[in-house]
Amino acid sequence: MLSENTVKSQIVSLIAHLPHINIDILYLYVPEFKILYQYLEDTEVIKGYTISILETKKKRYSGGKWLLVLTNKKFHLFRNPTLGEPTHIPIEFNLIQICTTKKGWFFGKIYLETLDETFGLIQVGKKDYSFFLPVLTPHLK
Repeated sequence: MLSENTVKSQIVSLIAHLPHINIDILYLYVPEFKILYQYLEDTEVIKGYTISILETKKKRYSGGKWLLVLTNKKFHLFRNPTLGEPTHIPIEFNLIQICTTKKGWFFGKIYLETLDETFGLIQVGKKDYSFFLPVLTPHLK
């Protein structure tokens, strides 16, 4: 497990070139960042993240915004509601059969399909989408 400070410093380095994003405000408005360190392995390095709404085909998960984190090892989906238990869905790279994207006028979409489930990340903001797309591109199938 990574330490909370290590995760925070990885995120700070990701957003260093984006002066309009403040790490303290990011952690305040996206509580999923506060639990990342509990689920990431020691050898994982955060490559990118995006925030969106999650749609799935088989299993229902709680509504609201989800945090998609891409590390050097796998994808992670996080939901940390104010009331209730956090949800963590790890998705190994080798389990992904299809990974596609779609860009609209205001929002983008990301689809991840495994044998067991299809994850649709919808309403990804344009700025988040353009920030996340370069690290996602090698995984598109």
